[in-house]
Formats: sequence, C-alpha cells, structure tokens
Amino acid sequence: MIWHPQLAALLARFRHANAIAVLDAPFPSYPDVETVDLIVRRGLPTIPDLVDLILAEHEVSGVVMAEEFRQHVDAATQADYLSHLGDLPVDWIPHVDFKVEVGRCLGIVHTGDPVPYSNVILRWG
Repeated sequence: MIWHPQLAALLARFRHANAIAVLDAPFPSYPDVETVDLIVRRGLPTIPDLVDLILAEHEVSGVVMAEEFRQHVDAATQADYLSHLGDLPVDWIPHVDFKVEVGRCLGIVHTGDPVPYSNVILRWG
C-alpha cells in the first residue's frame, strides 16, 4: 500500500492509455505535468523501489526506456534494474525522444536515483 498522499492520488488516476514517468534525480520537471517529488537524498528512493511498489498495485502493460541506458550503464546494473520489470515489454527509444514522451505522461515521479538514463515510463493499455 502506498501511503504518500500525492503519489497515491496520482496513481488513483492511472488508467487505460495513461503513462507515468519514474525519473532519476537530475531529470527536469515539466510545468504542465503533475510532479511528485520523492527525493529524500541521493539514492533514496531508487527507480526500482518505485517500480516495485507501482507494479504491486497497478496493471502496467509496457515500459519505455532510453537506449542510452543500455549503452552507458554497466551490465550488472542493467540486469538489476531490468529484473524489476519482470516480463514487461520494453520499448527502447533515444533519450531525446524519451524526454518528449515524458511531457505526454499523466504524471512524473522524481526519485533520488543516481543511475544515468535509468528512467522509465510505465504504460497501461
């Protein structure tokens, strides 16, 4: 159960054809997209922490990630992060396109994650 009131309210509106972006600490905010800032400190919480919570409570049909994650992050970290997605299909797109997709999301959740390009967009439907 998610107790954070702003995050719970955002996820309550997560429906078919919506997407939510779970982003690392330095990722920019978008003025027209609701943002839930969960950053406590560097590394807390992580993107996998949030992905685990969201997947436990919500139906997600797919994920979008930046190709640069596979190009610039070590194999062990990639394997760890991707393991939290289970069998969900991942659409790999250039980081510049990922930024455009974030602007179309229902909401943004900022984490304290320091891993570059580890951002995910969770899609439903």
